Amino acid sequence: MEKVIRLQCFQNLANYRKPSSFIIKETYPLPPYSTVLGMIHAACGFQEYHPMQLSIQGTNKGTISELYTRYSFSAGGKYEEGRHQICIEEGNERYGIFKGIANVELVCENHMVIHILPEPDDFDLVYQSLKHPKRYLSLGRYEDILDIERVDIVNISLEEEVEFTMDMYVPIDTDGIGNRMATIYTLTKEYEITKQGFRRWKKNGGRIKTYYLPSDTTLGELWQDDFEGGRSPVVLV
Repeated sequence: MEKVIRLQCFQNLANYRKPSSFIIKETYPLPPYSTVLGMIHAACGFQEYHPMQLSIQGTNKGTISELYTRYSFSAGGKYEEGRHQICIEEGNERYGIFKGIANVELVCENHMVIHILPEPDDFDLVYQSLKHPKRYLSLGRYEDILDIERVDIVNISLEEEVEFTMDMYVPIDTDGIGNRMATIYTLTKEYEITKQGFRRWKKNGGRIKTYYLPSDTTLGELWQDDFEGGRSPVVLV
């Protein structure tokens, strides 16, 4: 039996952008591990990476498409009247920026339960930072405000059989999961800083191939919490 932090939260509209989407900002149905880690690091004020394990599940009402203002430019691109909508002057140089509209996909009414297992030295700080955040937290885009409904410390124990109550990310290499007829996502989690100062996803733990399993799934030999309002499965990554 082990103690973890259970975060129950809600977002009305949010975009958890797929890295490969550009013309239309497509979204994952739930935030990937790296997005949740970024939110937790921001809440705690961490300035460098702190390892922790996560389990992410949720249920939503589908997606909608919304228009947004899109700006684009080429490095060093000179301003051309009739071609660029915006002109930026810097000294004697004039640079052009394109302004237009594009589509963003938004997840609607997303109810989530996120389990967090930080390192022992960080456990209390993460718990207090989520329970009493110094400012409103966002998950996804900067404007996607996160409504934290409650934060609890729960125990998890290994059960012979667990039934899902929400859709859930489960790594495909989880013991006993086998082959599933389900959507597979390759989700990002951990990065490292190169000598040149760039962020790069780690070879081990940087990208995690996961099933997106529906709420009617039943799995054996899985962790489950003891939350008083209803027990939830836990698959820590």
